[in-house]
Order: sequence, then structure tokens, then C-alpha cells
Amino acid sequence: MSDVFTGTSAIEGWLQPLSEENAPCGPDLEYDNDFLALNQSAAGKPETQFEAAVPPDWRVVRAEAEALMERTRDLRVAVLWVRACTHLEGFAAVPEGLRLLHGLLETFWETLHPLPDPDDGDPYARMNALGVLRESDGLVGDVRRALLFSQRGVGEVRVRSVEVALGLMPARDGEPAYTRDQLGQMLGAAVAQDPALSQLPAQAMAHLKTLSALANDRAGIESAPDLKPLQSLLHTLVGVMPAPAAAPDAGADGEAAADEAGTEAAPGAARAAPARGLSGTVATREDALRAIDMVCEYLERTEPTSPAPLLLRRARRMINRNFLQLMKELAPDSLAEVARVMGVDPDSVQLDDESA
Repeated sequence: MSDVFTGTSAIEGWLQPLSEENAPCGPDLEYDNDFLALNQSAAGKPETQFEAAVPPDWRVVRAEAEALMERTRDLRVAVLWVRACTHLEGFAAVPEGLRLLHGLLETFWETLHPLPDPDDGDPYARMNALGVLRESDGLVGDVRRALLFSQRGVGEVRVRSVEVALGLMPARDGEPAYTRDQLGQMLGAAVAQDPALSQLPAQAMAHLKTLSALANDRAGIESAPDLKPLQSLLHTLVGVMPAPAAAPDAGADGEAAADEAGTEAAPGAARAAPARGLSGTVATREDALRAIDMVCEYLERTEPTSPAPLLLRRARRMINRNFLQLMKELAPDSLAEVARVMGVDPDSVQLDDESA
């Protein structure tokens, strides 16, 4: 799958007004038959006593949304179009889709459908439409299932595959479960074939941040949807994506490519640069744990006699422990006295490995 998204030209047209007169966004088609048909298509068919659930036909959803966007400028229609494109074209659709949503709100705030409440100007209907971006059965789930890339000679990786490789999600039955090293090799090889792929997560993150900032500014933080679930997912992708310069040329010798990147090629590794573990900023607890794991793996590989990994792994285990649990591990002789001062039964203090 290429990083080239086919919907870019449509976006450019939709960011232009339908009319230069009093209705740049056209009519509100909320009760139009075509609008109702779009929402029905996007809902799929729920499970019944006699039939399994039927997922939406996203090709139909995309076509119906595009037809409506020729008649109106509606955030609800645009969100469904972005979701459909993500299913059909993979992660490549996400950056441009988020750019469309931000562009519509920024360009047509006064006239974009659904309009703010006529009495108090509250844009709650728009914020409800944006709320789909944070839901696991909305855009977050769409992105998680999306193809990150599918390339001959490299294989297929979905966004969820990245989370599984990093230990953030459990693997399902029959689902590929790559190791971190395998994921790094595949990402490096994919970026070598398609350098623009490496920029897609960062572009998506940038557009999401501008969209979130605009929503917070216009609707207020208390009314705007919290888009952190999607932001966290994108942050994970940014953290593992290798830079194009670090990815080897498809025809280059693996050792030479590794030397140019300033690293050694692992024995038996694919001729691809490993993925970066972090984007340079530790923003979450998961980032911190992953950073400790990376340091331990590096030291165990390059300095096998160093005692540092033992101490680091012990420190890692302590991150999720409370004060009394730390006392029990570090100064067990003092636990009873400290627990009594705090009014806690010392026998109730258990470490994680004691509670099983």
C-alpha cells in the first residue's frame, strides 16, 4: 500500500465555499434522504437472533459522503468520509483526513453544518461530531485496524500490530504477533522502499493538535472532546517510525547501511534499520517503561557483564508500587513501624508477585 492518499484533490475542493454569496456551506441536509441513507450505511447492521452483525460497506459510505459534500459542507459528513477512507486506504488517509476536519472548522466556523445553537452559540453538535475521533468504535478503532503499510518483500503491518509488538495490546487468535526487533526490521525496510511513510504519523499528530487546539479555543476546554485516545495512538506510531535517513537503500549492503546510521547490524537481521523506540519525549508512563526496557536491552547486548540492567529492571518493577510496597521491598525491617504510624496493617502490604 502506498503512502499516496487519493482523496487529497477532493479535500482541496471541499475547503472552498459552495457559494460566494450568503450560503458558503450550502443547505443543512440533516433531514435529507441522502443524509439519512449515509448514516444508515455507516451504522451497518446490528447482530440479531438469527443473523450476525454486518459491518458497514465503507465503499458505499465513502461514495455517499462524497456526493453529499458536493451539496453541503457538514462536519458530520466529513467525519464519516475520513472514517471510510481510513478503512479503504489505510493509515495514509489519516493525516489528510484530520487536515480536512481542521480546515472546515477554521475556514467555515460561522456557517459549517451543524450550526451552533442559535440562542447561545453553543457548538455542541459539532463537538459531538468530533467526539467520534476519540472513540474505540469510532476513528480510534478505525486507525487501530488500518494498514500502516503492505509492501512486497516486507509484509503487512497494521497499526494494531505495532501495539501488539510493543506489549500495549494482547495478540488475538490468528493475529500476527511480531517482536520488537521484527517490527523494527519491517518498518526500516518499508521506509527504505517508501520514505514518505516515515512522516505520516508525525503529520497526523500535527493536524490533530491543531484541530484539538481550535476546538478548545472555539468551544472551550470543558465542551471540546478530549482527543487524547487518538493522540496517544499516534504518539506510539511516531515513536517507532524510523527516519528516512536511517533506513537503508533498498539495494545497499546491510552492513554499510548500518555504518551510515551509526549502528551495527544485528546478526541475522533483515537489511533494515531498527525502529526508534522513542520520539525524544517521554510523555506517558508507557513511554517511561519502554525507555527502561530499551536501555536494558542495549546494555545486555553491548555490555553483557554490566550489572546496570539488573538494577534498572528492579527500578522498573517499583514504578507501579505505592510507598508501603516500596518500604517492604527496600527496608522490610522498618515496614511494621511505618505501617502502624500510617494506621495500616503491615500484613496487608503485598508486592505484586505475592498477590497471585
